[in-house]
Amino acid sequence: MKRDDFGPATVVAVAGGSPAEAAGVLPCDRIIRVDGRPLRDLIDFYMALSDDGTHVLDIVRTEDAVTAILELRGAAAGIEIAEPVFGRLMTCENQCMFCFVDQLPAGLKPSAYVKDDDYRLSFLSGNFITLTNLGRRDLKRIKAERLSPLYVSLHSSEDDVRRTLFGNPGAGRALGVLEELLRSGIDIHVQIVLVRGVNDAEHLDRTLEYLLGLHGGVGSVGVVPVGLTAGGVKTMPASYGFDRASAAEVLEQLERWTSAFGGAGPFAADEFFFMADRQPPAAEYYSGFEQLENGIGIARLFRDSFTEALKEPIPAGSCEGLALVTTPIGAWGLGSLGIEETGARLVVCENTLFGDKVNVCGLLPGRDAATGLAAAEGAKRVLVPAKALGDAIDFIDGMSLEMLTEMAGLPVEAVPCEGEELVGALSRLSRGGPGS
Repeated sequence: MKRDDFGPATVVAVAGGSPAEAAGVLPCDRIIRVDGRPLRDLIDFYMALSDDGTHVLDIVRTEDAVTAILELRGAAAGIEIAEPVFGRLMTCENQCMFCFVDQLPAGLKPSAYVKDDDYRLSFLSGNFITLTNLGRRDLKRIKAERLSPLYVSLHSSEDDVRRTLFGNPGAGRALGVLEELLRSGIDIHVQIVLVRGVNDAEHLDRTLEYLLGLHGGVGSVGVVPVGLTAGGVKTMPASYGFDRASAAEVLEQLERWTSAFGGAGPFAADEFFFMADRQPPAAEYYSGFEQLENGIGIARLFRDSFTEALKEPIPAGSCEGLALVTTPIGAWGLGSLGIEETGARLVVCENTLFGDKVNVCGLLPGRDAATGLAAAEGAKRVLVPAKALGDAIDFIDGMSLEMLTEMAGLPVEAVPCEGEELVGALSRLSRGGPGS
């Protein structure tokens, strides 16, 4: 590895009563080495502390060098680290025709423009990688350290289609890497971003046939529609996207493959059901919900967890004046739950930053939430989906929760995007509890 592949593990927090606290580790400490070995990422850090022994931490504190002796003795270290990758982040060198980062408008948070293609983030966080940027040394490490599962953006098994999609003449090489990983026992979850007229229809059938023939098969296959933005640096023709009729065709096509994959999919993204004006299928359809972070099964899991958490009905009208900020697909996901019967109002916000084809809650700009609330007459308090605050601080356009509160002139609270969390918030507010 190059020298800049190593870096400090920056401590965010130290648990009270933990071995780290006893060793004198402090927040903001930068751990340079563990037992004399430099660190590339959280994987190195976890592996270095995987036993119950004594470990020497070389730390930089402000400008001083400090040594901490960590005695684990069967307990977790109690150290929270800021970032999963300590040195150089592996970025994408493809020129994908549908790259969402290339379609972003200017002026967003800097982190929005990072094109990561790092197998460490795939293993640690479930990020999808293309395998086209994976070196032999990386592949060797994945197999040796059993970094499984990994999440792979495949899109197509046909060389000519892959070259078109990835903008990379060597895109076909990744198929061999995929097969090698599967032969080595690495569990792989596959994503297919579907571009209408490019890798759909018969091309999708060929890709699914290819996946069925792989060594041992893959853990799951998810199919998501291409994201199309408006007003970005780069735009794609609307013809590449899907409408109600074409989304329904995709759903019918995927259903024909379900029995062959035996619980591994292929699973359609929630957006396909939304566009086709269909309700999300039952939980059994999603098997183990392996691709939730890919927008597959979120609506069903949310509805089921909401219903399970609702031990008794929230009295009608008891949440009068409460505004729930959401997006079109969010409102679809909240459908049939009877939330508006409580007196709460759904404030459905269109996305003016990315265009009306992008309506997931995670990309809702703060300014659009403010616009929606300005038109919400009678609102007295507000709940916004915590997913819109990607880093738990700001919306994608840089607006903070405090700024939205000031603009709206109303108390605003972020609620995790889980059914039981919303039930808890509604129940608390209906009783006039703290923050109501």
